[in-house]
Amino acid sequence: MNPPLGLRSLLLLLVGGPLFVLLLIEMLITFGIGLHVTNQVFDRWLLDSAYSLAQEVRRDNDKLVLYADEAAIEVFEWDELDEVYYRVSTLDGQVLGGRSEAWVNPDIAALKQGPVFTNVRMGGEWVRSVTVLANPDSPRDSALVSVAETLHKRIPLSRTLMFEVVLSKATMIVVALLVVAFALSRGIRPLLRLSQELASRSPRDLTPISALPAPKEVRTVIDNTNRLLERLDDAFSAREQFIGNISHQLKTPLAGIKLQAQLALREKNLDTAHQALERICQTTDAMTHLNNQLLKLARAEAASGRGLRNEPVALDNVVREAAESLRELARGRKVQVHQNLSGETLDTFKVPGDYYLLRELVWNLMENAILYVPQGGNVWVELTRIENNIRLAVKDDGQGIPREHWPQIFERFFRSKITGEGCGLGLAIVREIAYAHGATVELQQAPDSSGACFVCTFPAVGNKD
Repeated sequence: MNPPLGLRSLLLLLVGGPLFVLLLIEMLITFGIGLHVTNQVFDRWLLDSAYSLAQEVRRDNDKLVLYADEAAIEVFEWDELDEVYYRVSTLDGQVLGGRSEAWVNPDIAALKQGPVFTNVRMGGEWVRSVTVLANPDSPRDSALVSVAETLHKRIPLSRTLMFEVVLSKATMIVVALLVVAFALSRGIRPLLRLSQELASRSPRDLTPISALPAPKEVRTVIDNTNRLLERLDDAFSAREQFIGNISHQLKTPLAGIKLQAQLALREKNLDTAHQALERICQTTDAMTHLNNQLLKLARAEAASGRGLRNEPVALDNVVREAAESLRELARGRKVQVHQNLSGETLDTFKVPGDYYLLRELVWNLMENAILYVPQGGNVWVELTRIENNIRLAVKDDGQGIPREHWPQIFERFFRSKITGEGCGLGLAIVREIAYAHGATVELQQAPDSSGACFVCTFPAVGNKD
C-alpha cells in the first residue's frame, strides 16, 4: 500500500494539476489563434498577388491576354521557403498563364461574391490557394486567377507564437507554484510543530499543548486536542480512583472470608463452624452483588463511549416491568409502590435508546427507594411529558438524604450514613445510563414529604434538540 501524500504535496497537486490542464488547453487555443493570425497575414499577400495578376488580364484582338513579362513573374514566384503557383484561365478552361493543370474548380457564382480561399494538396503537400474573378463586371472579359503557396512559413510561425506564449504562461505557473509551495511551508509549520510536540510526549503525558502561534484553524485543532486530553486525563484519574476503590472494596470482604474460613477450620464446635460458614456465604453474596454492579457500570460506561442502540422504547412499559420484578422485595418490606403512568397516546412516553439499559436505570432507582424507605413506607413512580421531554420521577416518604451528601450521591462507591448498606454503585450506574441517552438525572427534595426524589429527564422520540 502506497503511503498517503503529505498535506503540502496534496495541496500542490490540487493546485498544480488544474493549472497544468489549463496550460495544455492554452497551448491548443494559442496554436489555433496563431494559425488564424498567420493565415490572415499570408492570405492578404495571396489575395494582393491574385488581384495584381487579375489587373493584367485584358482583351486584345478579341482574345483575352495576360500582360505580364517574365521578370515580373520570376519576382512573383520567388520565395526562399515556399513554392508559389499561379494559373490564369478563361471561364471555359483556356490557360492564359501559369500552370496548365487546375487545382481548384471554384463556383463562378461564389467568385462573383468575392475571393475563394481553399486548402488543397499539390505535389504531395498541402497548399493554401485563393481564386478571384478578373473583370467581374464584364462576363465576356472575365477570367479565373488562382494563386497558391505551400505552408512552410505558416506552420512554423504559428508554432513559434504558441511556444512563446506557452513559455511565458508556463513560467508564470512555475513561479506561482513556487510561491504556493513557500506559502504552504509557512502555513503548515504550526501543524508540524504540533505533530512534533505530540510525538515527543510520553503515553502518560496528558498536559495541555502549549500555546503555539498558529492560524485560527490550527488554533481550533489545538484547543479541541487540549479538551480531548483533559477528558482523557479525567478518565484516567477516574479509572485509577475506581481501581483503588475496587481494591479497597474487595480487600475487606476477602480478608473476612479468609478469617472466617480459618476460624471454621480450627473450630471443633459444629454450631460455631456453621455460623462462620454462614458469614462466608453472606460475604460471598455481597461480593457477587458488587461484581454484578461493576459489570453493569462497565456496560453503561461503554454505551456512553461508543454510542448505543437507538430504538423507540416505551418508558411506561419499562416502569411496569421493573415494578413487577421488584414486587416480592416491596412485599417483604411492606412498601406500597404507586405508579402514575397515564399518557394521552401509546407513544406519549417513548424515548430513543436501549431497552435493557433503560430497564436497568429504572430498576436501580426503584430498588434504592424500596430498600431505603422505612418498612411500611411508600414509593411513587411518575411519568410526565413536558413538551419534547419526558420526566421520570421516583420518590419516597422516607427520611431523605442529607443535603451535604447530595454532591457526592452519584459518585462511585459513595454510601450515605443513612443507608450504610449496598456497594455504592447503583446511582453511578443510573448516571452513566442517563448520560448515554442524552438525559439528565438529579436529586430533589420530595415536594410532599421529607423523602428523596430522583428525577430523570429524557428527550422524547423525534426531539432533535
